[in-house]
Amino acid sequence: MNGCYNTIKYTGLLSNLVYMLLGIGVMSGAGLGLQVAEPNTPEHTYFVKSLVLGGTICMIVMFGCYGMVCNLLCVNLLFTLFILMALAAEYLQLHHYHNPSLQNSGGAWQQLELAWHGLDRQPEQMHRYEASRHCCGYNSPDDYRRLHLLVPSSCYQEPSTANDTAQHIYPRGCLETLSHSQRYIQQRDKLYMWSIVGLEIFILLQTVALSVLLFRLRQRQRLAQRQVPPGVRREPRSNHVTGSRAQLLNEV
Repeated sequence: MNGCYNTIKYTGLLSNLVYMLLGIGVMSGAGLGLQVAEPNTPEHTYFVKSLVLGGTICMIVMFGCYGMVCNLLCVNLLFTLFILMALAAEYLQLHHYHNPSLQNSGGAWQQLELAWHGLDRQPEQMHRYEASRHCCGYNSPDDYRRLHLLVPSSCYQEPSTANDTAQHIYPRGCLETLSHSQRYIQQRDKLYMWSIVGLEIFILLQTVALSVLLFRLRQRQRLAQRQVPPGVRREPRSNHVTGSRAQLLNEV
């Protein structure tokens, strides 16, 4: 049982280390997002909550590692409770809260449509959008040819090498590029969040098993202390023999 306990203990410490690295990653991403997010916006609130979540994960990990290293059953039980609370909070976040960058994606679609439909009046808006998104046209570079317009310089890629003098046009339109970007953000956020949830479930199972083994080891230690080995007589605390011996010694 001791070998099994030590295996689960050190595996749990390694899992908590990975869990802390994920929490630090959440804090780092939230810190970078707060630098560009405008205050009093859903995006700003999202990054503040992510920062709090990352800090809470780091505190939980330190608390759990302390209980594992010191073999404290009560601390391990409290750590199990904290993991359950974190799982409940992340479950609610996954099902009732979405990334505001995805919620506000309608603004990006609106900007693209306004820039494209206003191309004849303000062509610099569409060119600026293309330069930032690395795309060309609304659907493809052929959109400019259908409108009998020259393909702007914003549709051309920068040369990869100094010797490359050929000009290459971005093959994808801005609509496809925007859709691909939004799908990538959604998949990345879901993958990161589910990896945290999966690791928490794994740590929860480890902590429960560790607590059960620690409780059994404590019970064995108590039973070993109470049992008397064969051939060894337990000396009574006080009886008439020891009392008479002490009286005789005092008289002498």
